[in-house]
Amino acid sequence: MKRSPSPSTPTTPSQDMSTAEPLPKKIRLEDGEAKPTVPNRAEDEKDKIDRKKAKKAKKAGNKALIDSLPTFSFDGNELKSRTAPIGIDELRTLILAIMTNTPIPRWLVVKNPKNIKRFVVLNIPGITPDLLDMSQIHPTAVAYPIALPNTSKHLTALHKLFSHACPSKAPGDATRLHSVLSCFLTAPVSAEEKARRVKERNKQQTKLSKVNDPANFCLTQAEMAANGYNLPSYMPPPPMSPDASEDANGWSRIPPGVLGESWVETPELDSAADPPKEKVWAIDCEMIETTAGRELGRVSVVDFDNGLVIFDSLVKPTNPITSYLTAYSGLTEDIMSEAKFTLPEIQKQLMAPGMIDGATILLGHSLENDLRALQLSHPRVIDTAIIYHHTKGPPSKPGLKWLAQKWLGKQIQTSDKGHDSREDATTCVELLKKKMEQGYNFGRYDHDLESIFETMARQQKKSAYVGTGCNAFGGPATTKLECDDDEKTMDAVIANISSHDFIFARLQELSFARLWATPYQSSQHKAAKVTLPPPPPLDATLERLDKQIKRLHQSLPAYTALCIFTGHSDARRMSELNKKKAAWDSLTRMNTPNGQAIKAASEIPKDQWWTANDGRELENETELARKGLVFFCITLPKIVAGS
Repeated sequence: MKRSPSPSTPTTPSQDMSTAEPLPKKIRLEDGEAKPTVPNRAEDEKDKIDRKKAKKAKKAGNKALIDSLPTFSFDGNELKSRTAPIGIDELRTLILAIMTNTPIPRWLVVKNPKNIKRFVVLNIPGITPDLLDMSQIHPTAVAYPIALPNTSKHLTALHKLFSHACPSKAPGDATRLHSVLSCFLTAPVSAEEKARRVKERNKQQTKLSKVNDPANFCLTQAEMAANGYNLPSYMPPPPMSPDASEDANGWSRIPPGVLGESWVETPELDSAADPPKEKVWAIDCEMIETTAGRELGRVSVVDFDNGLVIFDSLVKPTNPITSYLTAYSGLTEDIMSEAKFTLPEIQKQLMAPGMIDGATILLGHSLENDLRALQLSHPRVIDTAIIYHHTKGPPSKPGLKWLAQKWLGKQIQTSDKGHDSREDATTCVELLKKKMEQGYNFGRYDHDLESIFETMARQQKKSAYVGTGCNAFGGPATTKLECDDDEKTMDAVIANISSHDFIFARLQELSFARLWATPYQSSQHKAAKVTLPPPPPLDATLERLDKQIKRLHQSLPAYTALCIFTGHSDARRMSELNKKKAAWDSLTRMNTPNGQAIKAASEIPKDQWWTANDGRELENETELARKGLVFFCITLPKIVAGS
């Protein structure tokens, strides 16, 4: 499929932006398809009539096919009248409308949307108009589509695929850029779903005000699967359960019911025998870095009823230690020298009679990570990162330290010697008790939002999240594939196109090459003192990205919609100014006991002052950072002109 000839600035209300070839007046079938046979009797009048009829029937059939083709067109009049570019939330609303057969926003005209069989969305920060030799956004019509030239030095695949790009604007405010991915991947629920949730919340609140039972806060089977818990083999997987993938924290995700050799699972309760006494135990683990990656270094268990530590053990790693991650684990060489038990031995101790059984409820914060470290599959869990909410709503999850300060009024993880797994487990116990005292709605921020993957699942659509950040953003996608580079990401997208209705993928290497962002500043890398190579050269990255996009396009089945959006532009200067402002505020704000500033302005070097000019520059840089581009096309069946 080739790019349509790039039209001049459209003057009609609807300007076609699809990538199908211009439909010719005469059409013939592709080689290899069934062709009508014509007898060699040119002078025979009957044969002439038969050929005319066959040609007419052929033309009518092709016309019916053409009329059914889905196409995208930007509504020029609608976009010309807008005062702001297309928001990321509007882009998400558009794609959900196409996927769920709901009313489509007016700024994009979609013909035959029901004939779009699948949708692939790529987030590629780093693509800017200058890389594509594009003209600048119109000064007054800020949302009006920009024509792509026929070619440019870089990313020629985009010039062949798309005729226009639509300006977009990232979420944020006057001085800050908000998360593009959270905005795109999280949507308001429908009115029906909101009513269902309100009813369920009221029911839960009434239920929990009468029954002081922690089991009411256990995650459902679907919630466990959606949040990365590995279900025991005797629990049937819920619909749309995650496929095998690599998780964002580096651990191998195992599909529900399929455990590795080193994994153990809590035995299923015998329905014929008297059930053991129900108990709630809080678990927290600390990690160390080894030559094989992260391994378990310590595990602590606290009893919910009395708050006592009932199990606390160091764990001898299988492989040589490369970093103790002391700032986070609290573990040192001296401490780990006392480790006596291996992971299999720890598992055996935890699964001994009187310890963890099918009636035990395990409690923790983002407990799926602790259970993955223990390589333990368990059916009953309570997760304080889920029963308490982040202020932004899903898919964001609150940190344990913030929850302790916000809801318990206590400070944890303050020691310069690192975290203490006993303290963290005890904090989870206190949070659950507080929740039971105050009721179901305590600590919740009910924004009535949901992951777009949940929306897809309710419509029986198979979805996939591909790239980094599966834990944070993948949510309840049917398939979550963690990939640590763009080539692996594209391989995974291509491999899953035919089996999924919707795929979202992140390609980040261009933003790394342009130094907009870096994957090398994570806390784990800093603690482990990992030295990674510098970003690749920009030209090489652009060439590789161009090949990846071409390869994807060649792999797209017919009737597949493709959307590429950049999300934002260079935000480095905005970040520098925000850091400068934060440093100034921290020195001059009135937070001392006597109500005076920590330092007077005269005591601060002038190059560190925050001025009115800095404020104006910050607002200008934020506006620039929020600019982005959106591209659309649809792959169509091949129709070749004939004589």
